[in-house]
Amino acid sequence: MTPQGIELPQGVPERLSTPGAHGLPAKHSFRTGLSLVLVLLLSGLYMGRELKRGWVPGDEGTLAESADRVLHGELPHRDYHEGYTGGLSYLNAAAFRLFGTNLASMRYMLFLFFLAWVPAVYYVASRFVSPLAASAVTLLAVAWGPPNYAAAMPSWYNLFFATFGLAALLRYTEAQSDRWLLVAGFCGGISLLFKQLGLYFIAGTLLFLLFREQMAPRTVPADRRESIWYRGFLLTSVLLYEALLFGLLRKLANAATYLYYWVPNLAVGATIVWEEFQVAPNCSRRFSFFLRELALFGIGVAAPIAVFLVPYCLTGSLSQVVHDLIIIPSRLVLHTGARPELFSFVLGSLADLVVIAAVLSIRSINPRQFWEQILLGVPIALLIPAALLLARQMPGFYMVVWNTIWALAPVVVVLGVGLLVRWSALNRLNCTQRQRLFVTLSVTAACGLLQFPFRNIYFCYIAPLVLLCATAVVSLMEKPPRLAVSGMMSFCFLYAVLELTPGFVYHLAYEYAPDTQTVRLSLPRAGGLRVTAESASEYEELDSLIRQHARGEYIFAKPDSPQVYFLSGFRDPTGIFYDFYEDASGRTQRALAAIELHNVNLVVLNHHRGVDPIAEDLKTALEHEFPNRADAGGYEVRWKP
Repeated sequence: MTPQGIELPQGVPERLSTPGAHGLPAKHSFRTGLSLVLVLLLSGLYMGRELKRGWVPGDEGTLAESADRVLHGELPHRDYHEGYTGGLSYLNAAAFRLFGTNLASMRYMLFLFFLAWVPAVYYVASRFVSPLAASAVTLLAVAWGPPNYAAAMPSWYNLFFATFGLAALLRYTEAQSDRWLLVAGFCGGISLLFKQLGLYFIAGTLLFLLFREQMAPRTVPADRRESIWYRGFLLTSVLLYEALLFGLLRKLANAATYLYYWVPNLAVGATIVWEEFQVAPNCSRRFSFFLRELALFGIGVAAPIAVFLVPYCLTGSLSQVVHDLIIIPSRLVLHTGARPELFSFVLGSLADLVVIAAVLSIRSINPRQFWEQILLGVPIALLIPAALLLARQMPGFYMVVWNTIWALAPVVVVLGVGLLVRWSALNRLNCTQRQRLFVTLSVTAACGLLQFPFRNIYFCYIAPLVLLCATAVVSLMEKPPRLAVSGMMSFCFLYAVLELTPGFVYHLAYEYAPDTQTVRLSLPRAGGLRVTAESASEYEELDSLIRQHARGEYIFAKPDSPQVYFLSGFRDPTGIFYDFYEDASGRTQRALAAIELHNVNLVVLNHHRGVDPIAEDLKTALEHEFPNRADAGGYEVRWKP
C-alpha cells in the first residue's frame, strides 16, 4: 500500500494485485464445494477403472527395479545408473513399504497424487470460469491425463507438480503472501527431483517473475542508471533463455521442432520485452523487487534438492549424480527421440485456425433466442457422433483429429500472447488478470517441452495445462462463444474416452483400437496388472523357466530388460538397466566380468522388436558358456548344465 498523496504511474494499481475470488457468498461457496466433490468422485472412479490396465514392460521394470534397490539401501546414481533424477525411486520405495513390493503399488501411490491433482486443476480453472465450467474443464483434463497410461511415470509427477505450482502462483497473485511463492518453488524443486524436466516449470515461473516486476508500483523517483542496468539484465535473461532453448532443440530438430516448441516460448519472451518498452513504468528499485521474489522462489526450489543431495555429499559421490543427469538424458534423446512431422503440424495448425475462425463466426451471431440456440446446437450435436464414428472407422480421420488437438498447444499460447498484448494496450485487463493470463501462458509454453523429443502419450503429459491455458484465454473474451466451446469440449472428452484410451499407448495418435489389455498377469510381483493375453503368457512362461533353472541371487538379462529382474526377483549384476546408459566400448568385457564375479548360471536374451540386438561377440560368448536353451515368446533363456 502506498502512502496517500503519492501519484502512481498511469495504469499501475495501488497494489500489485487485487484480491481474487475470496469471501465467496455462502450459496456460491456451497455450490463450488459440491461441484468439486462430485468432480473428484467421478475422476477417482474413472482413474480407478484404468489404474491397473496396460503396461509397457520396460517402463514398469525401470521404475520397480530402481525402487527395489532404494528399498534395500542403495543410492540412485552411486550404486546403480538411474535414468531419472532419483526422487521418484524413493517415493516408489515408500509405496512398496506401504502396499507391498509389486507393480501395482507404484500405481496406488500415483493414484493418491492424482486425487490431490484434481482439486488443483479445478482451482486453476476456477480462477477464470464459473464452478460449473471449472468442473467441465477438470473432467476434460482428467480424460486426457493419467487414465490414458496409468504407469507411475515421472512425467505424470512433472504434470502434477507443475499444476500445484501454477495454482500456488495464481494464489500468490491474489493473496500477496510470501508462503505461496515458497510453495511454488517447492513444487518446482520436487518436480526436478522426480525428473530433470521439472526445470521447465521453474523456467516458466522465472519468466513470470520478470513479467510481474514490470507492473510493480514504486514510490521512489526513478534512477536512470539503475533503469538502464535492469533493462539490460532483463533483455539478457530473456535472450539467454531463448538461446539455451534453441540450443537444446538443435539436438534433434526440423522446422516443426522449432515451430512447435520454440515459437511459443519465443512469444512469451517477446511479450516481456514488449511490456518493458511499451507499458512498464519508469520505476526505481527494480532489482530489489525482482531479487526478493526470486530469492523466495529459489529457496523453495533449493530446499528439497539440498536434502536429496546430502547423502551424496557425505559419501563423496556427487560427481556420479552429475554424470548420470547429463550423460543419460543426452543419450536418450539421440537413442529414442523422434522429430515431429512437419506435415502433421501444418495440418493440425491449419485445422485449428479453421476451427477458431468458425467459432468466432458463431460468436458474432451471438444467439440469444431459444430458436437461434437450437439452430446452432442441432448441427453441433449431429457433428459430434459423426466425427467420432469417422475417427473409429477411418485411421486417416482419427489422425487428423489427433493432430488438430496436438497442434493446439503452440497455437493457444501464441494466440493468448497476442490477445494479452492487445488487451494490455487497450487497458482492458487489470493487473491481476494480466498476471493470471501470463503465468498460465508462460508455464504452459515452458512445460510443453516435456514432450521433446517424443509424441503420442507425451502430449497427454501436458494436455491438461494446454486446456487450462485455453480456458484462461477464452474466459477473458468479451463475449465467449459458449455454445461452440461446449461442443468442442464435449467432442474432445468423448474422443479421449472412447477413441484414445482403449487403444493404449501403442495405438495412441495413429488409429482406434479396442481394449486388449484384459488378462491379469498372475506373477506375484505383477500386482494383478491387466495386460494382453500374449504378454501374460510370455512373461508367465519366462518366469517359470527362470525359476526352474536359475541358481543363486543373480541372473543376466540383456538388452534393456529391467522388468525381467524385478518380476523374477533375481538381482542384476550390472546396475545398468539400458545399454545406452553406458559406453559401447568395452561393454562385452564388462558384462562377462559381471557374470563371472556373481557366479551367474542363467542368462535371458531379449529379441523383441524395437530393442537393439545384443552385440555379436557377447552373444557368441554367452551361447558358448550357457549351452542349454529354451524360448519364451520374444525371450531366449540360456543356462549352464
